[in-house]
Amino acid sequence: MKVTLFMAMSANGFIATKKGDEHFLSDENWKSFSKLVKSYNNLIVGRKTYEAVKKWDQFSFNDFKGATKVIISKRNLRLDNDYILASSPKVALEILKGNGFTKVLLAGGSELNTSFIKSGLINEVILNIDSVMIGEGIPIFSANKFEFNMKILKICKISSNIVQIHYKIKK
Repeated sequence: MKVTLFMAMSANGFIATKKGDEHFLSDENWKSFSKLVKSYNNLIVGRKTYEAVKKWDQFSFNDFKGATKVIISKRNLRLDNDYILASSPKVALEILKGNGFTKVLLAGGSELNTSFIKSGLINEVILNIDSVMIGEGIPIFSANKFEFNMKILKICKISSNIVQIHYKIKK
């Protein structure tokens, strides 16, 4: 199964502030992300990301009607109706494979991204790099021991302030 990680981030690698806020990221990132979700027709996120996005006014995972949305958490969460709970990355992938998917979109957060990459489950990475820097925040991957090399597949400017880089993980 092909797993693609998508993340919008500051130019210095932060996906959110220390408190989990993404106010510094442009709305254009959500539009780009939405196109990917519609293309993949599925989405995997972690509990913290799910709970953070639920609080947003303008955007919501509920925008993705018909898409299979999997939330990974070790906790027993009460989820909205069209969400599926999985206990681990491997269980999430089994669920999506069982639903006929051959490619999956992962959209973090930091701890979940690290869990996937350390397990060797990510094949491609798409980064939207916004023209902003913040002093401290949550990085794309949590501090951990891992290393992987990538090959650039495509670079494009998707707005006046966002560059998108699409990578393939070298295995």
